[in-house]
Amino acid sequence: MTGALAAIEFDFRYAIEGIPQILGGLPITILLTVVVMGASLPFAIVLAGARLSRFGVARAIAYLYTELFRTTPILVWVFLLFFALPVQFRLNLDPFWVAVLALSLNISAFLGEIFRGALTSVDPGQREAAVSSGMTERQSFRRIVLPQAFLRSVPLLAAVWISLFKDVSLAALIGVHEMIYEARFIAFETFRSIEVFTVVSVLYLLLTYPQALLVNRLFEKYRVRE
Repeated sequence: MTGALAAIEFDFRYAIEGIPQILGGLPITILLTVVVMGASLPFAIVLAGARLSRFGVARAIAYLYTELFRTTPILVWVFLLFFALPVQFRLNLDPFWVAVLALSLNISAFLGEIFRGALTSVDPGQREAAVSSGMTERQSFRRIVLPQAFLRSVPLLAAVWISLFKDVSLAALIGVHEMIYEARFIAFETFRSIEVFTVVSVLYLLLTYPQALLVNRLFEKYRVRE
């Protein structure tokens, strides 16, 4: 066993030379992250509102949606939307938008819970004071409650962003040309999978660590002090 391990030779030349090609997928990685986050945020706010609604049907639908997409892997929905549905209904779907839909379904469920927690953390007395001063319920929610809830959500939203930035790598499995897709191409071409994906892990570390530091600062800045 020791002899077999000793016979392994690592050659990072091809992996290092492939860095420009791997980073060529970075714009797609960023674009996919931005589009998914942008699509998920408005729906998550609606979802949070439905979870807090006084209407039982709205609460039930929002609850079922949240639990379904929080407890099932994103990859299941990627494969279901890209492979199963097109065959069943004879559809021709673009891999990029399939990835957007699958990721948005999952991310919106988590963001909805973040917003719900933030909304319930705002002192109800503030809404009551706003209503007593002449605002309608809708105005008090839009002008008083929602802005505070959004600020309290910022650190967790940033944390979800980092997680999403990494999760978009799943799109490589259906042919989206992001970073992992480019890395897989180099690995298959050079037969240097260990070296290539070691380099990819370092690139992801360099890209996400500054974001993680920013999240830590946001947690400190927007931490609720009451």
